[in-house]
Amino acid sequence: MTDHTENMHPSENVDLQRRPSIANNSERIGDEGEKIDLSALLRSLKRHWRLPLGLAGVGAVLAILITLFSVPVFESSGSVYLGNAEKDQAAVSAATEGLSLVPGLVQAPNLETQVQIMQSRQVVERAIVRSGVNVSILNPDQSPVVHFWYWLVSGHSFNIYEHQKTGLRATLAEAVNPDIYGKSLDLKFTKDGHYQIFDGNNLILNGVLGEPAVSPNLRIIIKPDAQGFIPSNNSTYHLTVSSPLAVYKEFSGNISISQESKDSGGAPTLSYLIYLSFKNPNPYVSQRFLNSLMLSYLEQTHAWATGQASSTYDYLNGQLEKVRTALATADSNLAGYQSHSGLLSVTSNAQAMITQMTNYESQRNALDLKLKNLQQVYSELSSKDGSHVDTYLVTSLNDSVLNGLSDKLVTAQNRKASLATMYTDRAPEMQQLDKEIASIRSAISSVIHNQEVQTQQQLKSMDGAIEQYKSKMGQYPKEALQVLSLTRSTEVLGKLYMFLLEKQKEAAISRASTITKNRILDTALVHSVPVSPKASKAVLIGAFLGLLLGLAVVFAKFLLHKGFHSDEGILSRYSSIPLFGKLPESDAFQSVGDSAKIKPIFPSDPRSAYGEALRLLRGKLYLDSRAGNASKILMFSSAFQGDGKTTVVSQLAVALAKDGKRVLLIDADLRNPQLHSAFDCKQSPGLAEYLAGNAKLEDCTRVMTRFDVPLTCLPSGQTPDSPVELIGKERFAELIDKARSDYDYVLIDTPPFPVLSDGLIIARLVDRLVSVIRVGETPRSAFKEHMQGVAEIGCPQALLINGAPTSQGGVYHYHPRPSVRLDMERRVRSFISQFQRRR
Repeated sequence: MTDHTENMHPSENVDLQRRPSIANNSERIGDEGEKIDLSALLRSLKRHWRLPLGLAGVGAVLAILITLFSVPVFESSGSVYLGNAEKDQAAVSAATEGLSLVPGLVQAPNLETQVQIMQSRQVVERAIVRSGVNVSILNPDQSPVVHFWYWLVSGHSFNIYEHQKTGLRATLAEAVNPDIYGKSLDLKFTKDGHYQIFDGNNLILNGVLGEPAVSPNLRIIIKPDAQGFIPSNNSTYHLTVSSPLAVYKEFSGNISISQESKDSGGAPTLSYLIYLSFKNPNPYVSQRFLNSLMLSYLEQTHAWATGQASSTYDYLNGQLEKVRTALATADSNLAGYQSHSGLLSVTSNAQAMITQMTNYESQRNALDLKLKNLQQVYSELSSKDGSHVDTYLVTSLNDSVLNGLSDKLVTAQNRKASLATMYTDRAPEMQQLDKEIASIRSAISSVIHNQEVQTQQQLKSMDGAIEQYKSKMGQYPKEALQVLSLTRSTEVLGKLYMFLLEKQKEAAISRASTITKNRILDTALVHSVPVSPKASKAVLIGAFLGLLLGLAVVFAKFLLHKGFHSDEGILSRYSSIPLFGKLPESDAFQSVGDSAKIKPIFPSDPRSAYGEALRLLRGKLYLDSRAGNASKILMFSSAFQGDGKTTVVSQLAVALAKDGKRVLLIDADLRNPQLHSAFDCKQSPGLAEYLAGNAKLEDCTRVMTRFDVPLTCLPSGQTPDSPVELIGKERFAELIDKARSDYDYVLIDTPPFPVLSDGLIIARLVDRLVSVIRVGETPRSAFKEHMQGVAEIGCPQALLINGAPTSQGGVYHYHPRPSVRLDMERRVRSFISQFQRRR
């Protein structure tokens, strides 16, 4: 028999000799928390790598499913050129020329305002009604939602969104009765394109395809998608009209309007191109709405630009109607009076007097109109925003001084708006401009006041001349005076009508010449690829989130785990306990439940890390015996079921037997016996029968020759009703004494302590109690109770760490070519064992 101590590490020998007994240092046993061991965490990740990868795969699959069943969103884009803003900027640049300003900060004050106008509720709602996107017309078999998978299957075609041959769309739809909004209406066609719209059984509208239809409840125009298509008789569609305000709230977040600036020589310059984009699940809706939005903006700005000239034109048009009516009445009265009185004409002097009075009346009307124009111009120039002045009214005054002052006022106000982006109202530059604007307004007021006084004096003189002529006409007979009066009224109204007609033509020319320079540069274009969902991005995010969740679960399990994460943690916690050895991770260390049976064991490969650690453990037993310690009777216990003590005891017994030692292996776990399964032998008769006096020791022991070693095994026997009473009998102590003299080593497998009290009796009969603790499995609290219980017994103790990581420094790994013969022997033995168990 040889002692294989050559594989022992020197530090391990010293460690075994120098570690004091737990009986003297029990106060150091505690349950202090461990610090996070990164190496243990990495080993935990390595051990549970399937969970993060599995969750990553699940996340990727879920992302794919969500993507396939999501609704694709398409984006259309277009651009508008703001010519009016560029014209205003040119005026501002000329007005601010010579000022020391930071480049790029001076811009037209209404440029950003135009962008806000495009996003205003009024313009957007007008575009919604104009494009008809607030109306949905579907066939009974048509789904309102198109999923991403269907778009992929259809070959990325837009035809799935609108039926080109049988589709209908609506424009200018507005519910007069708000209760119609949101309801599902029935659109039924009768013949030749005539249709009826029903709300349930109530008829709310009759109409013809392609023509405006109006009723007390609804106004709408329904058109076919395909030119010349007319739905067949009795065909039915589902129609839904949504409120423009509700659609505006839905669309407002999908409208994007941006203003880009260009870099010219290091200084940013203004760009008067506005880029618009809109996102919607239906590409046709996206395109129609964006085009309508740009057109609605142009119409609104043009209406505002021509608003003043239009108001003047409308005023003159109304006056013309009144004068025309009065002239017709005057002509009728003159003709009627002449036919009644028989006086058809007057003298030449009276006719000349009438002509002169008519001229005076026309001049007075012109002066009165000039006075009103002066008052209106003064009101506009004196307002807070003096830049909005009707050009027609200014030019009609024929005053070069007033025209020059109004231009200066507009220029000064533009300069103030530009400087307001950089200075406050209290800045010297702003105060100087305020004084200049006040001076210009004062000059304008003076000019207008002087012209008003002059015009009023002229009106007074004209009224005096007209009164003189009226007094001269009193010398004529009554009939002649009546004819003179009617003739004068007719001629005055005729000249006034011609004067107003001329002014109306001038106002019409002014309105026609007031055009907007804003233009649609690029009409809406729909991108062929949807902006969402992004399949690849969604899959990557899903996989990443799944991986992150898996890592979080592993990390949480690591933090919440009640066991020791590493052998270093065990040694630091129980540094006073002698260390017998550390066995690395092995497939044999699978956790077993109370009802599970351990698999038959095989001798460990001597070339493996586990075989090397087992030989090192065997060498420590030899070293412990040489040091004078009695280590023949060894009791193996643990704090928790599944720590691997049965496997360790079996492998150690085989290793000692292979070294020529006489070994007796006793299964003292009478509640959950495992050794008979590990060595594939009969369970009964065994220890229970021997202690009960029902069998002899020779009949209970079995010599295991399957490993070509003289290993004696004493199985547990049949499970008794009261195992503690059997263990406590004197017969068990006699068995231990006899085994001490007959065998070199006696290894006893016992149940967990202090979960079961069997170990309390057995520990008093053995030389050393070996506590098996498994890294990552044994709970800290349970092992603490185990160590405290052993300390109270007072039995010499040793520590055996099971399942220690193999990535330790100082280990020499060698991998010789495995023997084919040994591999075949293992396979044959495994087959025979399985056959015997089945038999």
